[in-house]
Amino acid sequence: MNVSGSNEEAKTARLRREADAWVRRLASGEATEDDAHALRRWCAQDPAHRAAFDEARRLWRDLGPATELLRARPGATASGRRLSRRAFLGGLAAASATGAIALALHPPLRAWAPWPDWEADYRTATGEQRRVRLPGRVELAMNTQTRVAVLEAEGGAGGLALLSGEAAIEAPDAPPGRFRVRAGDGDAVAALPARFEVRHLDGRTRVACHAGRVDVRRGERLCTLLAGQRVDYDAAGLQAVTAIDPDLDSAWRDGVVVFRATPLPEAVAEINRYRPGRVVLVGRRLQRQSVSGRFSTADMDTVVAQIQRAFSARVARLPGDVVLLG
Repeated sequence: MNVSGSNEEAKTARLRREADAWVRRLASGEATEDDAHALRRWCAQDPAHRAAFDEARRLWRDLGPATELLRARPGATASGRRLSRRAFLGGLAAASATGAIALALHPPLRAWAPWPDWEADYRTATGEQRRVRLPGRVELAMNTQTRVAVLEAEGGAGGLALLSGEAAIEAPDAPPGRFRVRAGDGDAVAALPARFEVRHLDGRTRVACHAGRVDVRRGERLCTLLAGQRVDYDAAGLQAVTAIDPDLDSAWRDGVVVFRATPLPEAVAEINRYRPGRVVLVGRRLQRQSVSGRFSTADMDTVVAQIQRAFSARVARLPGDVVLLG
C-alpha cells in the first residue's frame, strides 16, 4: 500500500474543497474585509494553498456553457430560433447561477483588490472618499476603490505607494521638502509646497500638477510638471506632457464623473468604480458604442438607466447589484 500517495491525494482533495469554499464565499456578495485577510493568511500557509485557490478561481471564472447565452446575439438561440424579450431576459437570469459568476469573477466581482493591494495602510471602499492627514502638513485625499501604502522616508522625504485608484496630495502650507508617490513602475516627486494628483488604474498612470512642481520618472525618462500640466505613463513608457483638462481632471473631487465620447466599455469600468455590485456588458453591439455626459458619482444607477434608454439595451438585474446590459 502506498500510504504516502494516499495521504497526498487526501491533502489535495481537502485543499480543493477549502479553496472552492473560499471562492464561493467571495462570490456570495456577503464576504467582508476580514474574510479577505483570512484568505490571505490561508494562502500564505503553504504554496499548495495558493495554487489550490488560483485553480479554483480559474475554474469558476472559466465556466463556459452558461456564458454562451450571454454572449449570443440578443433574440436568437444557437439553433437560430428567435427569442422573445421575456425569454431573453429570463435566459439571462437563468444563467446567473453559473454564468454571472464567470462574468463577474476577475477576481470575484472585482470586489477584492489584487494580492499586493492587501498590504495597503489606507483604503477606500466602492463609492467612498476619504481624507487622511499625514506628517509635515500634508493631506491625502482618496477617491473610490483606492489603496495606498506608506513608504519609509528616504533622505527626509515622505512618500506613498499608490497601489490602485486615485489620490490627491495637498500640501500648500508644507515646509520646503519633497514628497514622493510611487505608482506602477514610476515615481512622482513633488517639491513642497505643492498640490498634485495621481491616478493608477489597469497599468496606466496619470500625474497632474495643480500647484508647485512635480518630477515624474518612469525608467530612464524624466519630465518636470508645472502647475496646469499632466503626463501619463504605462508599459509603453512616459508620454508627452499636456495641459490639464479642467472639465476632466479633478472632477471626482466635485463628486462627478465626466464622459466625453467615452467608449462604453471604458465608461462601464468607471461606473463600476463607484457603484456597488457590477455592471456587465453582454454581446458586441454595446461594445462599439460611446457615451458623453456629466454624472453624479453618488447616483451611478442613473447612468445605467440612461445607457439603457439611449441604446435600447436589454437589462437583467441579478442578486448582489449585478446588472447585465445586452
